[in-house]
Amino acid sequence: MSWNLVVATGWRNERLCMEELYRVGDIVGRRVEGVWFTGFDGLLTARVEGDPVEFVRMLTDVIVNNYYIPRYVLRVTPIMSVVRTDLDEIQRAASELAERYIRPDESYRIELRKRGVKYDRVSVIDYVARAINRKVNLTQPDRLLWLELFPSKTGISVLAESDNFSLMRVRARRAA
Repeated sequence: MSWNLVVATGWRNERLCMEELYRVGDIVGRRVEGVWFTGFDGLLTARVEGDPVEFVRMLTDVIVNNYYIPRYVLRVTPIMSVVRTDLDEIQRAASELAERYIRPDESYRIELRKRGVKYDRVSVIDYVARAINRKVNLTQPDRLLWLELFPSKTGISVLAESDNFSLMRVRARRAA
């Protein structure tokens, strides 16, 4: 079973974050099918039923409406595709997602998070960008092409800025 979320928590809070993620799934009405340790402190992968982007939006709504405030789920990135950590596979999958989710008149920026991977950050971004026929905007893109590289698997998504959950950002927006 493949994952469709990358979840960040505090150091040594992984187990509590796992339990809270299951609770959040119950609250928003989307079953969390599994949560796994990545081998990196404060970082988990998870699988939720249905659309992971919609799950993140529902989580944001729960917090904005003061229904539930998580203590351990600090960041959640929805993942649309998981491939082997191989540059050609990453490029192919990223190109397919960009073609589907970034309109020709929209711009994008590549966001890369890599852990335990030997690839150079700039080299990966350049290699993936060669296959995407859309305009790049590094300051205010319409979409983010998000890459989460781990030693054996890589998660890829095309997101709006608001589709990537950050507890600090949501709480600041709620306070404003």
